[in-house]
Amino acid sequence: MEKLMSCEQQTPTAHARGIDVSRWQGEIDWRRVASAGVTHAIVKMTEGGTYTDPRFATNFAGMLAHGLTAGVYHYFRALSSTPGEQLGNIRQRLCEANFEVGKHILAIDVETSRNEEASPDQMADALHELVTLLSTQVLDGAHPYIYTSPSIWADRVAWRKYDFSPCPLWIAHWDAKQPTVPETWRSHGKSWHWWQHSSKGQVDGIQVAVDLDWIKR
Repeated sequence: MEKLMSCEQQTPTAHARGIDVSRWQGEIDWRRVASAGVTHAIVKMTEGGTYTDPRFATNFAGMLAHGLTAGVYHYFRALSSTPGEQLGNIRQRLCEANFEVGKHILAIDVETSRNEEASPDQMADALHELVTLLSTQVLDGAHPYIYTSPSIWADRVAWRKYDFSPCPLWIAHWDAKQPTVPETWRSHGKSWHWWQHSSKGQVDGIQVAVDLDWIKR
């Protein structure tokens, strides 16, 4: 298992250390996580139009209680739920968690799992509609982060149809010296904000492997 200390030694001083978690990490001791030097965390909140991660409320409260810079993510479904249904699910959980716009991060997780039947055009159309709804009805004109990998974004999303570059990039590129920034952002002179660089991290306070992230300060 990859040790957090080894990541600390490799992390440039311009980067803060973060993790992202879901129910798969089980019960988390956030006091120990914070003491291990993790300063940022994003927790899975919702998926599609109805699902809520059963550990969301506990994890989000624990992150806040121990001073971590906090965020939440929504797992995007292109076909099984409409953007409007997903907006309703997101907004309800944000209100229940006392999410603060401008302080806490909201990200959309764009992956192929459970989106296998969606075409690249359908992925882009539904994602663009959801981004627009969140920006105008939840985030006071700001844009949600987009989480994706270079290959998924290039091959599974018709990204040229819309300008997604205003959405801060959370890139998943494991075991690389530097992540590949998709053309959507690179062509606008933008880079990543969060980089998920490993899925095999070990952090004190978490009993199983956890995703590790670097965050530009």
